[in-house]
Amino acid sequence: MINLKSVSMLRARTTLAALLCASVLCSFVSVAPAQAADPVVFSFATVGDSRQDPVNADPTTLLPNTTGTLLKQDAIWLQNTKAWARILRTIQSQKTNMLFMNGDMIMGYGHAKVPGSWATTAPNLSQVVNSDLVKFYTQYAYWRGMVANMMETGTYVIPVAGNHETECNNAVTTNGIPCANGNKKAVIENEDAWRANMSDLVEDLNTNQRFQSVVGSPALNVAGLTAATAPQAIDTLGGTNQADLSYSFDLNTAGGLLHFAVVNTDPTGNDTHAPTAWLAADLAAAQTRGAAKYFVFGHKPAFTYNYLVSGTLAAQGLDADVAARNAFWKVVAQYNAAYFAGHEHSTFADQHPDPTGTFPAANPWHVLVGGGGSPFDDKLVGVCPACTEPALAHPADRYYAWAVVRVRQSGAVSMDLYGFNDQFGPTQVVQSVANFQ
Repeated sequence: MINLKSVSMLRARTTLAALLCASVLCSFVSVAPAQAADPVVFSFATVGDSRQDPVNADPTTLLPNTTGTLLKQDAIWLQNTKAWARILRTIQSQKTNMLFMNGDMIMGYGHAKVPGSWATTAPNLSQVVNSDLVKFYTQYAYWRGMVANMMETGTYVIPVAGNHETECNNAVTTNGIPCANGNKKAVIENEDAWRANMSDLVEDLNTNQRFQSVVGSPALNVAGLTAATAPQAIDTLGGTNQADLSYSFDLNTAGGLLHFAVVNTDPTGNDTHAPTAWLAADLAAAQTRGAAKYFVFGHKPAFTYNYLVSGTLAAQGLDADVAARNAFWKVVAQYNAAYFAGHEHSTFADQHPDPTGTFPAANPWHVLVGGGGSPFDDKLVGVCPACTEPALAHPADRYYAWAVVRVRQSGAVSMDLYGFNDQFGPTQVVQSVANFQ
């Protein structure tokens, strides 16, 4: 049972209240007597998309008065260092037990494969340093370095694969090796690079060498760490090993048994498709164990968020295949799970009923948390710092933002979206849901 951190959480909420009162209306953060009687016993944060883009960077991240020059640090490591560092620092101050990173933590998009020619002709230093494989590893290393301190201050980092981690893009690869499955398709080598750089975080859910000491309670009933329990044993995903890419676990808290499932929405052989059959079996098993709440994390959204004031966007996520998306959301709705996604570089939470009408009573939350630092989808007009904001459909469309979910002792769950604008103004509460689940 997680109860070791109640004192630190109370202190954190008091500190957070003082912090936010300086930037938003204090009515957002006042601690009512009823809340004090029903304390927060567990919380997690989630955000996605912190990687930079060397070709299509957002103007606010460029050097002053330039049209395409990234700050040197970002240009080398392809990370929005300033925004991502502030997000991490603020999440630390909020004392969440876990942080789910919802994909696209690196630019990636190359082909992390050793060229066959290297077996017969030794590469020179430049060829090695500039290879896709080394670029993947150095970008992962920089990102891991930025999040490392989270573990030391009580927040365990849980990774979710995104398309930039698993897919190959011929416009990016420098190996001279074409993308194996067609352009912007997932490849086995990139999945292997994910495991090489992220598996220690995932595998520790099972060994609990670090997870329990950070979170305060062990992960239970962990699945997806082997080929036999990963999605390809149930879903048709091109026959590739999905171990450590889609996985799940339980956590026993004073607010009830919580179940967490991570799905790879871009597996090799089946891009832009979530492992629906695997998820259905996984949530059913969690239900038999008495799970009270279900939280699902994947990179691509199930429903495209339209940030346009007028007009519509083409499908950006799982809704590129409506039938497959409907099957996936039917499972989410059956268990009234909350689904968190990135990919679109914006932040917004709303509810969606099951499109098939099979479970019309359920109205699960779909939470877009793609504001971790990647170039905003809606571009600014002009060259910064003299650029102007476009018309926005929602105040947080150009906010670097993240979600924090809090579970109380009674089992009640709330969610708040926090963020700051692209000019790095004060952190604000941009959306709150008192009865999240």
